Amino acid sequence: MNIIALFQALDVSQGIRSKRDACAEFIASADPLESAYTIKMLRGEKIAERIPSRLLKHIAYRHFTNHDWIFDECYGAVGDLSETLAILCSDDHREPDLHSPVIMSWLKRIKSMHNGNEDDFVTALYDFLRTLSRDESFLFLKLSTGGFRVGVSRNLIHDAISMVTGIDRSVIDERLMGTFHIDADWLDRLSRPVSSEEENTRPLPFLLAQPWTDGVHELTEPSDLQIEYKWDGIRCQLIKTDQLIRLWSRGDQDITEQFPDITNSAAHLPSNLILDGEILIQRGDKLGTFQDLQTRLNRSRITKTLLQSHPAIFRPYDCLRYSGEDLRMRPLHFRRSVLETLPIEASPVLSVTHWEQLNGLRFNAGAQDAEGIMIKRRDGHYEGGRRAGLWWKWKLDPMTADCILIYAQAGHGRRASIHSDFTLAVFDGEHLVPITKAYSGLSNDELKEVDQWIRTHTIEKFGPVRQVRPELVFEIAFEGIARSSRHKSGIALRFPRILRWRRDIGMQDADTLESFEALLAGRE
Repeated sequence: MNIIALFQALDVSQGIRSKRDACAEFIASADPLESAYTIKMLRGEKIAERIPSRLLKHIAYRHFTNHDWIFDECYGAVGDLSETLAILCSDDHREPDLHSPVIMSWLKRIKSMHNGNEDDFVTALYDFLRTLSRDESFLFLKLSTGGFRVGVSRNLIHDAISMVTGIDRSVIDERLMGTFHIDADWLDRLSRPVSSEEENTRPLPFLLAQPWTDGVHELTEPSDLQIEYKWDGIRCQLIKTDQLIRLWSRGDQDITEQFPDITNSAAHLPSNLILDGEILIQRGDKLGTFQDLQTRLNRSRITKTLLQSHPAIFRPYDCLRYSGEDLRMRPLHFRRSVLETLPIEASPVLSVTHWEQLNGLRFNAGAQDAEGIMIKRRDGHYEGGRRAGLWWKWKLDPMTADCILIYAQAGHGRRASIHSDFTLAVFDGEHLVPITKAYSGLSNDELKEVDQWIRTHTIEKFGPVRQVRPELVFEIAFEGIARSSRHKSGIALRFPRILRWRRDIGMQDADTLESFEALLAGRE
């Protein structure tokens, strides 16, 4: 069984159980390297140097010489570039090989094609696709573009591995945190018994919060809850043994080397310890923004200057292991009492005796450099994943502004034929300055209406980008605002999205750059 056979089995599977069983059969029977590359890809990780979509479109245009519009229409109807090319370029008479390993040879071919110039690349890829069946072409293109999605989640993959190895699912989760390493022995490694060293150094699955809803009031009382601020940083576990101090992010990455200031300050903590908390930037008596924290991320070298300008702290709010004892099944109030005995500043617990106080704490969270509040059951244990009835998050209402549409670009996939990617601007004096881009928030009917407007109000085209008459106004929402030297406006917005189309106002009523500056000054 190879990846093509797995894809066909998943394609006809109707439920989660049948997909899991198909994955388990593949893992147990496939070539070890074939299954390793496939597992890595299904987990959403890169396994090959990606082919830019513009080169794929060159292939399509070569297929329809002097008739580019035919491909554009096909792409718009199908909604997926790889699927469109697989239909157009594959050998319709070829039956796919469902048994021999194919991924390793495909990866070698992709690497060899990248060694030439773009024209040679397009020719080689087009000629190769002509030798493949439709399913083979589709999978090859998905593999080489990083867009392989077949309705299989990481959790389902881990369930399948647990079935094959006989190892508990929680252990599989912990062993597969971080990057998936490919070799022929990957399945044997996951099947081995848990050692004491592994037990002490591996991170634990994070407990995730659910959004707070008013209905929770009916299920509990304020006295049953522990209230904390929700910090706008990076969720992280601090792991300390006799030999090492390790920082592990919720994104399944070892980020220890990026925060030497935190590991140095944690040296005085006791060993055989795991704390759950947040990495934040400290700016005097205030906390830095998430944009400040991004300055410290993914750097190959952390300089003394950076450590001084963007000092990081770890603020814990839970203790998962203490003196080698797993505390996850102990109630939160017990874990908190252990945390408070440690020589580290923990996230404060807020006092609430009635529900109205909860609203007040949330409303004032911004003054504490927080983005809302966390609500946790005092008697709750700690389980990996988004478990009901344990933790809730209640974020501040997003900031909003009215902005003017100035540029538009067609989307991708099912939106390839509709202009859905918008550049929005505000006035700086008499001139419009781009403030952000937004891709979501309008209904399908509204998108179609805006798309028609864009086509009839285009001033100029820059490749796929259309400059339009500055008339339409959209209200946007965003979670954060910070200064940025990379943006013409000098401002960066976090998680911008469209709330509504402001048909009731004109561009003269939109917000200005001055209003953003005032909003930013109030948060500095």
